[in-house]
Amino acid sequence: MTTGSRSAPRYVASVGLAYLVVVAVCTIVLPSRPGAAVGSCATAAVSLATVVCLAWTARRARGPDRRWRLLIELAMVPLAVALVWHVGWAFGHGSALATRMSGSAQAFLLIVALALAGVLTFPTDPLDAADRRVGAGRAGHRWYAITTLDCVVVVGSVVLLVWSILLEPMVRARHVDTVWLLSAVGSAASFLILVAGILLLATFRRPRSGLALALLGAGLSAMLSYTAVYLIAIVERVRGISPILEVLAVAGWLSILLACLVPMPSSAAPTRRRGPRTLWVQAALPYLALGVVGGLSVSQLIAGGAVGHVETFGLLGLLLVVLVRQMMMLGENTRLLVSVRASRQELHHQAFHDPLTGLANRALFADQLAHALAFRDGRPFALVFCDLDDFKRVNDTLGHAVGDELLRITAGRLRDTVRSGDTVARLGGDEFALLLEGGHDDPETVCRRLAATIRAPCLLAGRSRPVGASLGLVLADPARHPVADSLLRDADLAMYAAKRQGKGGLVVYHPDLSTPESAPQIRAHLDQALRGDDPDSVLDVRYRPVVDLRTWRTAALEATPCWSRPRTGELVSEQVHRLADEAGLTMPLLDLVLRQACQDLAARGPRRYWAPTFVTIPMNRDLEQTSVAGIADLLVDLDLPPRAIILTLTGTCGFPDPAGAAPVLRHLAARGVRLALDGVGGDTSTLAAWHVLPVQIIRLDRCLTRVGDASGRERVGHERADLVRDAVLAAAARLDLTVIATSLDNPAQARELAAAGCQLGSGSLYGSPCPMDQIPGAMPPADVGDPGTRTRRPSASTPASTSAPAHKRQPAGTGRGGGGPT
Repeated sequence: MTTGSRSAPRYVASVGLAYLVVVAVCTIVLPSRPGAAVGSCATAAVSLATVVCLAWTARRARGPDRRWRLLIELAMVPLAVALVWHVGWAFGHGSALATRMSGSAQAFLLIVALALAGVLTFPTDPLDAADRRVGAGRAGHRWYAITTLDCVVVVGSVVLLVWSILLEPMVRARHVDTVWLLSAVGSAASFLILVAGILLLATFRRPRSGLALALLGAGLSAMLSYTAVYLIAIVERVRGISPILEVLAVAGWLSILLACLVPMPSSAAPTRRRGPRTLWVQAALPYLALGVVGGLSVSQLIAGGAVGHVETFGLLGLLLVVLVRQMMMLGENTRLLVSVRASRQELHHQAFHDPLTGLANRALFADQLAHALAFRDGRPFALVFCDLDDFKRVNDTLGHAVGDELLRITAGRLRDTVRSGDTVARLGGDEFALLLEGGHDDPETVCRRLAATIRAPCLLAGRSRPVGASLGLVLADPARHPVADSLLRDADLAMYAAKRQGKGGLVVYHPDLSTPESAPQIRAHLDQALRGDDPDSVLDVRYRPVVDLRTWRTAALEATPCWSRPRTGELVSEQVHRLADEAGLTMPLLDLVLRQACQDLAARGPRRYWAPTFVTIPMNRDLEQTSVAGIADLLVDLDLPPRAIILTLTGTCGFPDPAGAAPVLRHLAARGVRLALDGVGGDTSTLAAWHVLPVQIIRLDRCLTRVGDASGRERVGHERADLVRDAVLAAAARLDLTVIATSLDNPAQARELAAAGCQLGSGSLYGSPCPMDQIPGAMPPADVGDPGTRTRRPSASTPASTSAPAHKRQPAGTGRGGGGPT
């Protein structure tokens, strides 16, 4: 915080300079007695003004800036009182130099401790900006104490030198009042200690305001000079001093007043780092001063002279102070050594451990693996790779803080499941690795226990959420002399094979794994395929029929991506979507599917030969700058009606604010593009989306479309699912929504859901995805989502056509039926 305005010091400096000139002129022009009276009154007045200014600025300041002002103010108050007393004494005795000093006036010698504390608490920063701990806390207290002792040693040495060389011969030659002499010497030494403290601050610290510290030092130096002249006058037994010297005292007080008005920055300006010479001078300064005094005393003894009592007791006192300082320095050095050792241990831990989870990092894991390979004793060990499923989606939908919490929970579960001698590491992102050394009877059993532990639901963002992980296991046989790189590659291959087989699985490595590529390599190939730069693969769009459950005719199509590669074979929609999600390619994949679906519809020909097509879009993305926002314009460019594409909104589970995409979706709905909501019944957030998003169609989650015989707990679960399904269908009927049953795989399931009120259905029952030109033309009646196709409770009997097997259903487009779209 800064104190005072920037213009205040300049204004006060101008007024103070004029004041100083007036006082100087008066003390020169006026006779001795009136001049001395004017000088004394001027000094007393400016001292009172300085005390008031210190109090005013301290009230406005904060922290260290306030502390030094208060301490200097408390130290200056007795001095100002002493000056007022001196003015009264001078008027009463007719002399500017008192012959005796009362006990109350002598008390100001005791305030040097307050003044020194104020000087040392002046706002400063360490010379090295990185060393912020110096000057703060207990370390700061020790630094201030050592600096105080340095000031005492240096000033004491100077005083002893001055005494031995100048004062002692003069005192022996003249009769001097001892009380006056001690008071004057004490005053001079006190101001000298304060000046020494300022010099040490300016040398070994970075003052936040060099101008303020310089003004404070100049003021104290002026007072020191005035006191020195006063001391000489006492020793020389002068009855009075020249009034012009009062100008020196006035200048000192004015400098302190200006120092408290200078604005104080919040930090010191950067300077170059201190070198070894600065550190050496700081450590050796008190010893050099004491060495000079000791050398002088020794030279006196060698010359045959005697060392006086003052020098003897002074040297003993300084030696005691140096001893105390040395003990404090030893304690400080010990603290620094302990701090350095702790810092080295902390740096070593940070270099080999993950800061988020506390697990070993890649470097430590590689070292442990190399150690296991180098010192194996014939017992096999196992290497496990673990990768969280859908972790990127957690980050995107719930935020990175929740993702970090999931990583910490997973790390704790892995650490608690294995033995203390095993190594658990986080390799980066959501990838973990475990080194199971000898002693495990069955590493595969351990891995399955790990998978079960990880899959336990955990509390994230205030809700219990499932966790999935895919694991790859490699058994290292010492007889085969395995290599670390090959083990890591094999574990990665096994883990990726587990992901391909289905999330949450475990695969033990064997040489016949279908792909020699790692997951990052395959994701890179997907990026190339999306850009059209991979000639060895085909990334295409296939279509699954959406069937009217009463007529078994194709009512609509569902566009799904399909990726064929020589090394991996054909990857179906779920695998392609997962790879795109992990690689951050969800929106490029969506753009490809949208454009390909529109182009295939346009190539289909007249409207009677095509069906409206569902395209899945993620709700956990910003849709404003994507191809979704421009789909209506794309349909116009291809001469397709807006109702040709139905956008299926997915990813609402866990999406914190579906209203964020509502403006774009409402705009599309206003232009005729229909919206469908996926996964209804699987998560309560989809129900909330009904009130925010302009949907016309809902797709039931697979948990509501499972039917069949069951017993015990499974039957109770099915009954509850049926109740939830009926409630959803009733709500959809009241809201006039079309309902699609998903994941249908047998005719009985289709009949039951048709009887429950579902109008449309999709799933493996109606065939695998295929190119659009292999699907017969769709039936031409009312569109999906029109009033004629809304959900309604069925009659007691269902049309017999619903029992027809999939391969014998009537070809679509051969006639009219209730509910089919165009």
